[in-house]
Amino acid sequence: MIWESFSTDTPVLIQGMTGKEGQRMAKWLIASGVNVVAGVTPGKGGQEVEGRPVFNTVAEARTAFPDVTVTSIVIPPARVVGAVEEAVQVGIRYLHILTEQVPVHDVMRMKDIAHTHRATILGPSSVGYLQFPQFRIGYLGGESPFETVKEGGTAIVSTSGGMTNELMMALSRNGIGVRVAFALGGDRVVGTTLEEAISWCEEHPEVASLALFVEPGRPFLNALCDGSFVFKKPAVVFLAGEALDDLPRGLPYGHTGTMLGEGELTVRETRQKLRERGIMCVATMSEFIHVCKEL
Repeated sequence: MIWESFSTDTPVLIQGMTGKEGQRMAKWLIASGVNVVAGVTPGKGGQEVEGRPVFNTVAEARTAFPDVTVTSIVIPPARVVGAVEEAVQVGIRYLHILTEQVPVHDVMRMKDIAHTHRATILGPSSVGYLQFPQFRIGYLGGESPFETVKEGGTAIVSTSGGMTNELMMALSRNGIGVRVAFALGGDRVVGTTLEEAISWCEEHPEVASLALFVEPGRPFLNALCDGSFVFKKPAVVFLAGEALDDLPRGLPYGHTGTMLGEGELTVRETRQKLRERGIMCVATMSEFIHVCKEL
């Protein structure tokens, strides 16, 4: 269970909507046509944000809007696991977590909770998800994504939020349309893995090809190199980060997931290994665009 085909009618909840980030997210989502129906902040029930009611609990919000199954969580790290548990217990099945610096043990617990309740988590540290027709969650695409992102058949899956946006805009500027885009989050452990997101995209009937941005050191790259994961649809992997080849091993650089361990292939070696297996793997944006046009 990953995502489903949402629409502009899909009701969305924001947990933490009265905070600074929650207010901005509500404003941006509503302006881009997303059906944000309510927010949740304990102790702030009865208030409004962007004309939408705020409730003290997710249960109260679900009572008022029983069709809500999607939520975005924009709260401090220490409270995220409790917010996830509260949401899934009352029927929320799709959870996006913008919050960064959530402890790994909390993420592991959230994954267990989600599995028990047959729910899907995107994040933490995820800037969001976007799909055509007009639906998104989080900040993916900026303030007005459906005015700037071209609709088409490419699925973008990325471990970097910034690069998800960069790839969407670069493809659109070059006349290549997007069907769905996942910013999975840069943490070492996240709710939705690369393999899960890719497999979902490959089953999507309107996705014709995949464009991936993967940070060095990800176990997924090893799975591609040894053939234990095989693409079913045309795909290109954008693997940058050659500077890591000359830096000490075993230390995180940039995103917490960007790390090369002792004995692992260098970035250059990984890229070459993927190419030997027939996988399109590029190092620059110009190469990426060129390959995407050929897929």
